[in-house]
Amino acid sequence: MTMEMGIGIALVVALVVLAKTIFDLSQQKKQQARIEPALTDECTIVDGFPIIARASRTHLPKVGNIEPVLAAEQSTDFTQTFAANEELDTVKFVVEQPVVQQSNVAILPVRHEPRIEPVAEEEETVADDEFIDTVAMSQSQSKVVEGQDYVVLYVTSGRVPFDGERLLKAVSNYGLRFGEMGMFHRHEHPNGHGQVLFSMARVDESGAFDLEAMGSEFINAVTLFVALPNQQPLLAYDMMIDTAKRLAHEFCGQVLDQNQQPLNRQLTEHYREFVMEFTRHHLMSKAV
Repeated sequence: MTMEMGIGIALVVALVVLAKTIFDLSQQKKQQARIEPALTDECTIVDGFPIIARASRTHLPKVGNIEPVLAAEQSTDFTQTFAANEELDTVKFVVEQPVVQQSNVAILPVRHEPRIEPVAEEEETVADDEFIDTVAMSQSQSKVVEGQDYVVLYVTSGRVPFDGERLLKAVSNYGLRFGEMGMFHRHEHPNGHGQVLFSMARVDESGAFDLEAMGSEFINAVTLFVALPNQQPLLAYDMMIDTAKRLAHEFCGQVLDQNQQPLNRQLTEHYREFVMEFTRHHLMSKAV
């Protein structure tokens, strides 16, 4: 019973679909029969396209608005004119270019003000008596007094001997001036005036420096010494110790005492006491 009912329903549905199809076909034939006479009797064929007069267009089926589509490969000129015939209005598609808004603020050129450099003050002129030649000194300013005793230090070079040109610049910066006996002397005043406090010589047979050849020489060691008695013994000794340490530090060398032992704080104080004791005995001997 259920199977028979299913077959019956299927037949009914098939009949309904068939009837609908036949109805649609009959409607399409009626429309074609109504349009064809109008196209053949009242239209003119131009370039393969039917042109129908305005008065005869009322019975034509209405078609939805179709907007023209621009192909992607068309020219970028968007101003085009489309005309069907004399009775159709001309249609123009115009794309307006964006308007660039102009600012009402005027950009003025940058004005560079002239820069005034500060004028350096004129350096004070150095008096002739204060001028010092770092290479040559007159013998009158380098009077070496032969002492009764001496405090001697040695400054040895490190792995590389002293460069003569560099050594000359260094001792000149420390206030030593070339003078008598071909040695460098440190005077009471840095400009080379006054009594000699201590001196520096080469550690060789001559002990003298040759200024003309010094720039191309290499020196293994130098010696610094204070002659006693001295007008300013403690000042001379302290300045000699300071200069020796500076040379050793700059050239990676070492300071040795007169027995060629490394100078330490204890030896420094020992030689300083010796200078004081020698000076005291010297003054006492003069007073007698």
